Amino acid sequence: MPELDLGAVRLDTGCFLLRPGHGETFRAGADAAGAGYQHRFSYARSQTGIADTAVDLVRGARHKVFLASFRIGDGPLLEALYEAVDRLRGGVYVITSWNEKSLRRGLGELDDDDLTKDDVKAQNKRFDDMTRRGIAVRGHPECHAKFLVVDDRVALVTSANLETSALRDRTSRSVTVESGALVTDGAETQRLARFFTRLWFAGCTGEARPGDGYVLRDRTPEASPCAAPPAATGPEPSVIWTHHDERGILDAIVDIAGRARHELLLASFSLVGLSERANPLLPAIEDACRRGVRVRLLVRGRNQPGHLRDAAALAALGVELYPDSLTHAKGAVADAAHGALFSANFDLDHGLVNGVEAGIRLDGTPALGEARRFLLHVMRHSDLRYVQSPAHTDLDQAFPARWRRRWPYASRLRVRADDEHWQQLTAAALRPPVLYESGGEDKVTLYAGGQEWTLRRESAHWRLSAVPAATEQGWKLVRSWTERRGERAGIPARGFAAAVLMRS
Repeated sequence: MPELDLGAVRLDTGCFLLRPGHGETFRAGADAAGAGYQHRFSYARSQTGIADTAVDLVRGARHKVFLASFRIGDGPLLEALYEAVDRLRGGVYVITSWNEKSLRRGLGELDDDDLTKDDVKAQNKRFDDMTRRGIAVRGHPECHAKFLVVDDRVALVTSANLETSALRDRTSRSVTVESGALVTDGAETQRLARFFTRLWFAGCTGEARPGDGYVLRDRTPEASPCAAPPAATGPEPSVIWTHHDERGILDAIVDIAGRARHELLLASFSLVGLSERANPLLPAIEDACRRGVRVRLLVRGRNQPGHLRDAAALAALGVELYPDSLTHAKGAVADAAHGALFSANFDLDHGLVNGVEAGIRLDGTPALGEARRFLLHVMRHSDLRYVQSPAHTDLDQAFPARWRRRWPYASRLRVRADDEHWQQLTAAALRPPVLYESGGEDKVTLYAGGQEWTLRRESAHWRLSAVPAATEQGWKLVRSWTERRGERAGIPARGFAAAVLMRS
């Protein structure tokens, strides 16, 4: 009796699968007295360090507030901004992504959710409230930086968008993992304020004027009234950024990796283009591995082809992967002595080589030790694992998707099928994944290799029949199911086929 063991079919790539995690809170250490740099973070069921610091800074403003964030939407922070604009009679300036196109381009950092029209409307409503209350808002389509500068004397530089999902736990979901630093070094806060000023005048292409409703107007960039001095070269605390041909963040990561002798900790939300195009980052990581450095990467567990391709390339070099479903932190730390935190992903399309990003080098500061301790904690409690070439039984049990349901039928099915249909399915199973969609107790649809089959129960057997119409290829179908977050009612059980089909 010929058998087709779908559960034993293995992917030809790696995959992120579930494991227990997020078990412990993170307890921050005491800030060093008089230190110009202090670590701040967001983590599930822990203190709201980034959120509290941002609100406190805005409430303490005496002259002006500069804020850059891809998305804005936290109630306490918005209230603090409204109080500040009333108290200062203006003086609050915000740079953000300012239209639907740029908001949608950031979809990849929104946990694979669809950015619906309602989401865009909600963000625009916040902008409308901000401008009506007197806040000056300008739009920079390439700005992915997240920072806050108050009175040119204190700043907050983080990976976190200043919205509730990145700042506080919610009843429906834990806060995303974020990391950053409070900066009170006067020279560096002034440099960051000048960088904001340069973006405000010379980079922003749209504006919504204070006092008006949220009416976007195109604007022509103009010369900045001040220059932003470049970051100091070498391992010392300083603000770093990506802007035009200034690649301070990429240069810092490469420099930090080159200084590692025993340990290199890396963190990124996404991986884009590392294994496909020439870049200095991958060789720097490879060189560290060759020197015997233990290299660990905290990364979002995104089962998307490009992301997985780069993850596999790093794993092949010897990098230990620590995937997590909530991490949005970015950073690089070598031997607890050299390091930086920043907003840029390990992305060769946006972030490392173009766009607008901001970060902070923390070499030799107590804040770096805290940042290292935080990254190690998140790695230790990450809730996913990287598995090279997992079998469908693994995917059936642990693929991290809300739509996934365990195979609902018997583990072994007796099947009747024409030679042609059986051979087609057998061949398609060599191009995994093989997915299923339940049609009730007596019917199941299989998808593999861009083809579709039905299994219908006939007493003690199931009848296998090919469906003439073509369907989406496996991973495209996975992506399609993942994106249908808003569709709940009437959705059939879906998952990975993990049965043995016995042809009789």
